[in-house]
Amino acid sequence: MTTKNIAITEEAYNLMLRYKRPNESFTELIKERFKKEKTLFDCAGAWENMPEDEWKLFERRVKDARKNLNASQKKRIEALK
Repeated sequence: MTTKNIAITEEAYNLMLRYKRPNESFTELIKERFKKEKTLFDCAGAWENMPEDEWKLFERRVKDARKNLNASQKKRIEALK
């Protein structure tokens, strides 16, 4: 396999380091982050270490967003009648 060396700032390196999983190479990280198609499975495990209070806040915001979206859709449907 051919390799290339690139220069990045320390800030960019630290950003990449935050997203890199244990036992994952930077090559694997870059390929994963820049592949074209994303699926729901790409998010698996992304929130596994989220604290309980943050998770509850996230759930509440999702429910509120769904409620607002449903209300907005109902208004649009009524306007079409």
